[in-house]
Amino acid sequence: MTSDIKRLEERVRKAKQRLCLNNGARADELLEGALACFAEERLDDVTVPLIAKRLNVAHSLIYYYFKNAEVFFQSSVLHALDRMVSRYGDIMRDNANGANLLAAYLDLSVDMGDTLRSLTRIMFSNACGAKSSGSAFVDSFIDEYYQFEEQTLSACIRAGVSEGFFVCDDPDAMGAFISRHIDGIFVSSFMSHGVPIADAMQYLKKMICEILHYKGDLNSPLYYEIAGRRSAGGKGLKKDA
Repeated sequence: MTSDIKRLEERVRKAKQRLCLNNGARADELLEGALACFAEERLDDVTVPLIAKRLNVAHSLIYYYFKNAEVFFQSSVLHALDRMVSRYGDIMRDNANGANLLAAYLDLSVDMGDTLRSLTRIMFSNACGAKSSGSAFVDSFIDEYYQFEEQTLSACIRAGVSEGFFVCDDPDAMGAFISRHIDGIFVSSFMSHGVPIADAMQYLKKMICEILHYKGDLNSPLYYEIAGRRSAGGKGLKKDA
């Protein structure tokens, strides 16, 4: 799985570098500004002048680094994917077992909430509208990212089963189930009645523990917050006998 991360990370970074006229920290700052706008505004309302105004720069500076608005927006998606894949690589190196890695993966989705909100808004808008050849180029990386995510989640579950933490007959189906629910959490965050991302992700953890018949200890990153609520008087999960 580590080799898959490195391969995807390398492909995304090379594509991002090809699109940028002048690579460097300043270009990344502009892309971060674009992602912040995508997280807060409707996609159709995000323009180069708006991003430039938010960053307090001349919009001509953006065109110094990117050929046109379409390339700038494509690059912002690749920048978001680059950040996500890089962080996923870090947590995979830092977590020893499947249950802890799954918990870290879900926690990272909260930590990288603004980045994922931007990606979700762009993907949702693309799915509902006409696609150009330019968006198809970026969509190929998004599709690969989702395949990577499902494979990573499935691998976490499969490892958890072999380690005795989980019970699951079909880790691939469960990985796809979790991936779709992560998407749902971010889509609902754009709605006025949506649940806060952190709260929704914690509930997803609870649901995963129940479905997978989690058998870990109360100090596990996948379980401790739920157990803490239970000891404080909340319902929490019932410990397996």
